[in-house]
Amino acid sequence: MPTPQKTFILSIACSLLPCLLLASCTTEKYEAKPVSVEKTTAKIIAKDVANPDFKTYLIKQGYKEAGFKEDDLPFTAWGLDELTLCALYFNPKLDVAKAQLGLANAQIESAGQKQNPTLNGSLAHSDLANGDKRPWAYGLNVEIPIETANKREIRIEEAQANAAASRMDIASAAWQLRNQIAQDLIEAQQNLASAQLLQTELATQTEITNMLEKRVDKGLTSKPELSTAQLSQLKSQSALNNEQAKIAEINARLASDVGLTLEKFKQISIKPLDIDATLSQQTSALDASFVNKNLQETALLNRIDIRRALAKYAAAEAKIKLEIAKQTPDISLSPGIAFEYGDSIWSLGFSALLGFINKNTALINEAKQLREVEGAQFEALQAQIIGDLNQHFAAFTASKQNLDQAQSQYTSQLQHMQKLQKQFDAGLIDRLELRQASLANIISQQQVLSTKFALLKAANEIEDVIQHPIYTNLQMPN
Repeated sequence: MPTPQKTFILSIACSLLPCLLLASCTTEKYEAKPVSVEKTTAKIIAKDVANPDFKTYLIKQGYKEAGFKEDDLPFTAWGLDELTLCALYFNPKLDVAKAQLGLANAQIESAGQKQNPTLNGSLAHSDLANGDKRPWAYGLNVEIPIETANKREIRIEEAQANAAASRMDIASAAWQLRNQIAQDLIEAQQNLASAQLLQTELATQTEITNMLEKRVDKGLTSKPELSTAQLSQLKSQSALNNEQAKIAEINARLASDVGLTLEKFKQISIKPLDIDATLSQQTSALDASFVNKNLQETALLNRIDIRRALAKYAAAEAKIKLEIAKQTPDISLSPGIAFEYGDSIWSLGFSALLGFINKNTALINEAKQLREVEGAQFEALQAQIIGDLNQHFAAFTASKQNLDQAQSQYTSQLQHMQKLQKQFDAGLIDRLELRQASLANIISQQQVLSTKFALLKAANEIEDVIQHPIYTNLQMPN
């Protein structure tokens, strides 16, 4: 017949065996996930706007499937809004921010985990056994940790605030992509318009040079005058070559912005820019918003870094609460049973960290100082935003004045050109003088074009300050 000690050992073994089996079944196995350069390269090259998954994504963002054909791209022409959606889907920069958000969400889960009880056993043998004293001692006890002062809930609160900041990092990356696309689109459109005017200028310069060459041959014009015209022609040719060379560079940047290879990007058509209509809409919206102080309100309420700073401040608040909660020690209960050399003993242990001397004041002060830092940074950020907004709006206003002056000068030049045309028609001036006046007219057009794009860039900088589209209806996806 088994002794009580053997019965107890058997009961311990029977109790521990299911626990060990359960632990072995629930343990997650390690799975290697090496980075493959070949697979990553193939993934980047395979990105295509004709991908059916991208089409589904566009439909979810509000674009209707009606009108799409199976072999057609989602859009016949791509503007800022369409390229932004393309970047949000294909650009890998967002994947980094999303991975960081995944880490933050995992930290929320880990912050909410409770401490598991622990099981302890003991076995001892005595060489002084006799009739009254057994040679063996067996013990089994369970430690049950009890967290006090809502520390678990506070840890979750801190982790949630950090996750909110990580979500703002995704939004910030998305906005940066949109703003970069806007800048590159403006430069691309300016490059195209400038190249067209330079081609006209070069054709006029060439015509003037040919006229002067004929006059030099007949002794009607001096060679220095011809040399000056030839030098101007070379400068126009050089400027045109530079503008044409920029096209490839700008396209490469745009392709990188939207997350496509240059080859795939060249397959899409960019919407032509109606700069006058765009400037009219932006100017009207900005003037009304600035007068009504809506721009400042939009910037202070909508800016991503404002919301991120608020989330970081909330995390600092939670950290203070956690450090203060740690002043209350956690409790550990340890119920157990033991058979010691023939005696049966039941026990209930109790443990807690004594905090009479160290009240966690150093860590509490550190957390409070962190809150002061976050609060000061938030206030400084608000002041910087207001200053940046005023500065960029002043630049926008100055650009408008420059455009008005350039247009006034072009109007005067155009009127002068019309008078010369009438004189030419009447035979009062020759073709060379008319062509030289045409050249001055083209230069005046170039000045107007330059100031228009300067105003467009100034408006885009204001849009970047408030981090919100000025007049478009596009809503950035969640």
